[in-house]
Amino acid sequence: MNRSFPRPRRRAALAGALAAAAALVVAGCTSGASSSQSSSGGGGSSVLTIQGDAGDPTLTENFNPFSTTQLGGTRLMYEPLQIPSSIDGTYTPFLATAQKFSDPTTLVYTLRDGVTWSDGTPFSGDDVVFTFDLLKKFPPLDTTGVWTQLASVAGSGNTVTMTFKQPNVPFAATVSQVPIVPKHLWSSIADPTKDTNTKPVGTGPFTLKTFAPTQYVLAKNPKYWQADKIVPAQVMYPAQSSNQSTNQLDVTSGKFDWSYNFLPNVEQTYVARDKQHNTYWFPPGGTIGLYLNLLKPVYQDVNFRMGVSQSLDRDTIAKKAVNGYTDAASLSGLILPNLQKWLDPSLPDQGVVKQDTGKATASFEKAGWTMRGGKLMKGGKQAAMSVVLPANFTDWVAAATEVKTELGKAGIAVTLDLPQFAQYQQQIGAGTFDAAIGGYGGSGSPYTDFNNALNSTFATPVNTATVNNFQRFKDPDVDQALATLAKATDESQQQQATYALEQAMYTKVPIVLMYYGGSWGLFSTKNFTGWPSKDDPYTLPTPYNNAVLLVVTHLKKA
Repeated sequence: MNRSFPRPRRRAALAGALAAAAALVVAGCTSGASSSQSSSGGGGSSVLTIQGDAGDPTLTENFNPFSTTQLGGTRLMYEPLQIPSSIDGTYTPFLATAQKFSDPTTLVYTLRDGVTWSDGTPFSGDDVVFTFDLLKKFPPLDTTGVWTQLASVAGSGNTVTMTFKQPNVPFAATVSQVPIVPKHLWSSIADPTKDTNTKPVGTGPFTLKTFAPTQYVLAKNPKYWQADKIVPAQVMYPAQSSNQSTNQLDVTSGKFDWSYNFLPNVEQTYVARDKQHNTYWFPPGGTIGLYLNLLKPVYQDVNFRMGVSQSLDRDTIAKKAVNGYTDAASLSGLILPNLQKWLDPSLPDQGVVKQDTGKATASFEKAGWTMRGGKLMKGGKQAAMSVVLPANFTDWVAAATEVKTELGKAGIAVTLDLPQFAQYQQQIGAGTFDAAIGGYGGSGSPYTDFNNALNSTFATPVNTATVNNFQRFKDPDVDQALATLAKATDESQQQQATYALEQAMYTKVPIVLMYYGGSWGLFSTKNFTGWPSKDDPYTLPTPYNNAVLLVVTHLKKA
């Protein structure tokens, strides 16, 4: 299984991802949908088939947009206020046409007129206020933690005002993406934390047509406020297999219009199967790095961390890990070229650090380590490192194997610890690891990426679980830069605060960033065009989050 990020995805279709990474897949169909799929195979079909939800081995019906086990098609039925691009943070308006901070703690949304729910009931600001109040009343629904930052939500006419407890301008990206539910229906649900919402009513472009354990089908919503932009008449989600080899065979056989899967030698295994229609786009969607546990004295010396960084050949690591599909990562902490506009121009080589054994030796010597007989020694002991990573993340294993070889040449005795994902996650959360391969970034927001990785509030003691900053980095200057960025509403102020954080990533090496993790988008243009691409990078090609709404509203008939 090939992965790109460190924490598990929010639902079964995403088992083990974004912040833990990527592999999605398929199998099965109902009799009614079989004819549709047959039509798709013949070309010119109006049915969009997406590789999405994991069957275990069959699907469990759940269209609750706040549930961590919701099915992927839920996002095509429930819309948020706005969606920021996971590439560069640019907002696309949905239920809100505009958003603006009147001050660093007051965010005002202007709602779209003329929107109705799929049952014909008019949408209003009452639905928005109700939705946020629902998350406050039932905290398990608040899976993105909006009420950790919000003090109140109030509506007036076609505006909704969010008041924050403290300045946090970048958190608008999280608030904006909360799916809005209808007050006239959800107000009568006794316990929405347990309701699987099998009769979903939303404002989105599709409604539920049929559900079966092997597949479900959505139908175009004729009441959708931008129905004229929606080309597919139906969207089909077959259950995906839990076996990665089966998934890859389904993808290469042409079962899907849109799939998300790491394929070695994609030109031969996928494109060559249908050169006229099969295409792919593997943009950087996150960064894979070596996390050194800063609770360990040896790693607390920035010179040692610098020496480790300078010992690595990132180009070779990327080639071994992901077939060279993605590049060596910038140590600025920015995903490039996605966030190029925020890059500090004073960073040499855009923050990419090349292997330099001479500089590495000098850095280790500053930390009190010397090379003797091919071993990096201090106090009569050789430097040693145990690197933990999930056994089934094949790209990470390939990367770690190369890291072991390269650090071995630098005199460090490296061993690899390969548990299952759950054990790996427990170790990094509790801080009981020595070193770890993990994912960084990928939100499309410099602040979010930096805050998650560097904010000292996440730096818990050993055996106290944390959800971010697994390496336990603490720096008051960095915390101040984060606070400055959080309250900045002017882009020039945001730029300067971002530069300060990039300098910290580059000079303090809180994470040894190595290579970009890919977003493995595979597309067929037989039935639809308008897929995200290098020439039109409007979103990452990830069908398991709000990107699916951006893509479906961009598609055109082939």
